[in-house]
Amino acid sequence: MAALDQAAVGAVVRPWRRPAWLAWAALAAIMVAAVALRVMVPGVAEFKSDEVQPLALADAIWREHRLPLTRGVSSTGLPGTPLVAYLLVPAQAASADPRLGVVTMGLLGSLAVLTTYLGVRRFASERLALIAAALYAVNPWAVLFSRKTWSDVLPLFTALALWAACEVIVHRRPRWALVFFPLLALQVQAHVIAVVLLPAVVLTVLLFWPRWRNRYTLWGVALGALILLPYIWVLLHQWAATKAVVKQSVAHGPIVDLRVLAYGLWFASGQTVTALMGRSVGVLQGWEQALRGTSVLVGLLVALGLGRSVRAIVLRRGGWERQALLLLWLAGPAVPLVFVRGAMDIHYLQLMLPALFVLVGIAWALLLGSRLQAVSVAALAAFALLLTIQGSAVLALYDGLARYPTDGGFGRPLNTWLEVRRRVQARVASEGGPEVVVLGIDDASWSSERAVVDYLLGRNVRLRYVGQGGRLGLLVPEQGDVPALVLGVDGQLAQALCRYGEEVEHLPIPGNEWGVRFYRLHGRNRADLAHEALLRSGATFENGMRLLGVRVEGDGRPGGRLVVTSFWAFTGDVKGANDADMAFHHLLGPGDRRWAQYDGFAWSRNEWRPGYTLVQWFDLGLPKEMPAGDYWLYTGMYSWRDMKRARVVDETGRPGADGVRLGPIRVHAAGERGRAPGTFRSGQALWVLPPVFDATHWLAPA
Repeated sequence: MAALDQAAVGAVVRPWRRPAWLAWAALAAIMVAAVALRVMVPGVAEFKSDEVQPLALADAIWREHRLPLTRGVSSTGLPGTPLVAYLLVPAQAASADPRLGVVTMGLLGSLAVLTTYLGVRRFASERLALIAAALYAVNPWAVLFSRKTWSDVLPLFTALALWAACEVIVHRRPRWALVFFPLLALQVQAHVIAVVLLPAVVLTVLLFWPRWRNRYTLWGVALGALILLPYIWVLLHQWAATKAVVKQSVAHGPIVDLRVLAYGLWFASGQTVTALMGRSVGVLQGWEQALRGTSVLVGLLVALGLGRSVRAIVLRRGGWERQALLLLWLAGPAVPLVFVRGAMDIHYLQLMLPALFVLVGIAWALLLGSRLQAVSVAALAAFALLLTIQGSAVLALYDGLARYPTDGGFGRPLNTWLEVRRRVQARVASEGGPEVVVLGIDDASWSSERAVVDYLLGRNVRLRYVGQGGRLGLLVPEQGDVPALVLGVDGQLAQALCRYGEEVEHLPIPGNEWGVRFYRLHGRNRADLAHEALLRSGATFENGMRLLGVRVEGDGRPGGRLVVTSFWAFTGDVKGANDADMAFHHLLGPGDRRWAQYDGFAWSRNEWRPGYTLVQWFDLGLPKEMPAGDYWLYTGMYSWRDMKRARVVDETGRPGADGVRLGPIRVHAAGERGRAPGTFRSGQALWVLPPVFDATHWLAPA
């Protein structure tokens, strides 16, 4: 009996040892959550120009064997760096499906979570490592950014560089300097914004200089410089532009932009992530309120973690160098963001990962390890609740992005664009012509929609864009039918599509009445279109453009608004003024006084091809003080670069005036009713009947 009592007493007083398998099970659960949240539903990924650019560059590397030194232009104004594109080459080689690129970046993001666990376990404790990894695994902002193809590797390289610094400083292993500096160079090659880590790097070396003072540091710096050499060469090669960007950043002296503090709290808690829902943000209002509640808790934990770390540094407790490095790599990136840049966004906070989660993890570890059982149990419940809220918010966000319109936020998800590609390719294959007119978007090279369409369709389909500067228009083929992809409309474009084509297919998009539609544009020769232009011209400009005429409709009274439809065709015979790619339309009165004006051309110069007629419309507002009478529309083309106008040429190529005078256009007195000479009314619309055209009008200067 006594032996049993002694055994029982021994069982009670013996400290409980956590089984080794429990830590591995916890790590496995964390990694399953990290991978699942980052790679699930890859079609529900943001897909705009920033996401397209690395994929397109990776495709060029694989297919065209190019070795680019830069990637577009970064948000800093400097040329972007191309490492992410090289990392995406295996995915592009395996499949042309961009969802594989999203999965690849998600896996790299999951690797950053694992690296965080391994690094923190090596230099601190297993408990802190599991806590920091769990916070990182389910954090909404970290998950969402890990699915972007342009920035996800930043936290991974930061974690590895911080690991190397700890090896040098904490474990006094100087050979790790050979890894530290090359990792920093790779960080910059991944995204140029990584230069904001410079203060942290400099302080890491200077404050612990005796541990860096060796030949390995010199060799590491040399290796890092070698990795950066191609990019440095680009900056020096275009030194004038580089100098201008740097000067612009520091021209106004230091600033104080404390948004980084608020963004840091939002990032750590997941607050504001529902803003990606755009105009449907209210759908996830409950989740946003829950995340906002967690931000209060996270803010307190950040303060507790900071206090604990500062105390360890001040008291020089064992391992204080770890806390010093942690704070350096949190404060270091914040300094440039606070004092240098005038504009920033929450994605810059990725440079503070994983240090931000480790700092919060220190506070959680302190609470969970409390000797007061009530405190530790409450902390465990709060920790589980936080992870549940954040992980569930990510799942709710995925569901919302797939089901609701996200204009003004996330935009059209990748799945929608892939369905557009499938249908366009099927339409082209069935109709036999590899050419598609793209309508309803801004056709600028920096336009997100154009970048996406170019990437998904441009390799196999000839695309004809209309939409320069966001101005809507329509290309009418002169012969045969041509398919059209219409991504958006206004009232005028919708009417023009009904007039010159027919709808053949409709792809619904949640909350978007128009969705994405496919039309078949019917061929119309120039003569037929010229008959629709009630004010006919036929004048040809030296840049090869021919103005067939215009049609004027609307309220022709002072204070009213005229709707002008113009018809243009490219002849292909360019005799000069090659840069004249912008049209002007001046409404002239007696004495050639200009009463109204519109400048713009929906057809970009590099898209001009014979065989199409551009139908473009615009409004002319009539001033209230405008007197009644006959007016003329003076129309021509010019270059916005030097404002030089293109001349009208006759059949022999002889240049004449710099525009065409069309009219007359009758403006009635306010309140005037009845039929005016040369016009007739139908409701509120005014149609101007074609006057007798005199060629001298367009050979005489205005």
